[in-house]
Amino acid sequence: MPLRHLFVDMNAFFASVEQQHDATLRDRPVAVIPTDAPTTSCIAASYEAKAFGVKTGTPVWAARKLCPRIVFRVADHRRYVTMHNRVVEAVNRVLPIDSVRSIDEVAIRLTGAERAPVAAKRAADDIRRAIRELCGACMRCSIGAGPNPLLAKVAADMRKPDGLTILADADLPVALYRLPLTDFPGVGPRMERRLKLYGIFTTEQFCQAPLRVLSDVWGSKVMGERWFRVLRGEDVPDAPTRRQTVSHSHVLPPDLRTGAGAFGVLMRMVHKAAARLRKMNYWCGAISVGATFLGAERGESDWWGDGTRVPRCRDTQALVTAATKLWESRPRNLGAPFKVGTVLSDLVPARSATPSLFDEDRQAEEISDAMDDVNAEFGASVIHLGAMWGMQDAAPTRIAFTQIPDFDRRVT
Repeated sequence: MPLRHLFVDMNAFFASVEQQHDATLRDRPVAVIPTDAPTTSCIAASYEAKAFGVKTGTPVWAARKLCPRIVFRVADHRRYVTMHNRVVEAVNRVLPIDSVRSIDEVAIRLTGAERAPVAAKRAADDIRRAIRELCGACMRCSIGAGPNPLLAKVAADMRKPDGLTILADADLPVALYRLPLTDFPGVGPRMERRLKLYGIFTTEQFCQAPLRVLSDVWGSKVMGERWFRVLRGEDVPDAPTRRQTVSHSHVLPPDLRTGAGAFGVLMRMVHKAAARLRKMNYWCGAISVGATFLGAERGESDWWGDGTRVPRCRDTQALVTAATKLWESRPRNLGAPFKVGTVLSDLVPARSATPSLFDEDRQAEEISDAMDDVNAEFGASVIHLGAMWGMQDAAPTRIAFTQIPDFDRRVT
């Protein structure tokens, strides 16, 4: 199969941005954390920290034990989005980006003479040079070239940091066969166990599995056929998607780990979700809220969640009212709240929604639209409902792994 795609994966992106921003952090072990609290966990680590075993999900106390010299930095999302935009600009200077896959990954479609291995290598070298020039010496990337985006991404993961792997026809089977199954995007520990139930223990067996077996593994003929074709190097177009949910959650800082503090932050989450819903031009038919509570022993926790259907809506007042009723029904013996969140679901595009016939509901929608207009002009949360009073600056935007944060002032 010909080379059709390049995949650019920034190395240790969040920690590298911090090292690029602060020269004193360079060549030092760095971890990025969501909030300045000893009970939180690392959400990113530099290669210097990874050498000591620190990785995403490592608790702060454990990271200090593994690497006493480690430096923690609270996530700065605007800084990461700014660097993301620079990376996109640098890549586009060499070849046009086909799709942005996440804040630290982009995919490029190769055409014509660009598909030759020599040309693909030249383009990859030019991309890495452009990123260094525009973004800084700390911003390194690994690049993979392959016949489809998934195999190009697998190739990019094969040499880190600052590597280049080209999966040409002659190299494709041998290069893939030495990989563990979990190196394929979409194959996590649970899917690996399922593959093994069907007699697939190695990547060679995975790549040679018949269509019937892969369909049984995924419980879907469509998904089985997709994997069957992708593993053989075919360029299978992405299936069209429709937004299913809008969600926001936040780990509470220590001073807000009370009932009142958790409720205020939850209301902030509902406001943000409702504003995003309107910006996307969707309506929702259900809302759920949830919280994690800390028990008496360290590491012990309880989770609670509940949901309800709502008349199809997009206004903040209706969603705040529903979320408040759900929160008031929570058990009161679960300890201190640690994390809260909300999910809006059963989404439909506005063109498919039937607006309410009641004047009261229409007025609530108009009030929400007016709130968005004012917040867009003067900054998010200048106008808000009383339920989130005092929490205008609480719950800053979380780190972005799979999507770019929305810094529209109506939302955040």
